[in-house]
Amino acid sequence: MRIRTGLTTFATITAVALGAASAAPAVAAPRGAAAAPAADGLDVHRGKYVTLGGCQTAGQQGVERGHWDRYQCAEGTFFWNLWTNR
Repeated sequence: MRIRTGLTTFATITAVALGAASAAPAVAAPRGAAAAPAADGLDVHRGKYVTLGGCQTAGQQGVERGHWDRYQCAEGTFFWNLWTNR
């Protein structure tokens, strides 16, 4: 009985949290507005990664293979974004 009550409570909390998150309106960028290049020169987006470690590994492997000189893993909403200088 304790497990059933716990699962019901968990499902209720999850449904409320997801409902509140999806109720927020999306804000779009104005038409014709382009992203400005980063001041540090890391303006090439290479992909999204679930973990920081995965992003850092991909960035370091790119440096070791000569694909780019510098990289940065920036925290996004749900994923880590890999940015490089070329």
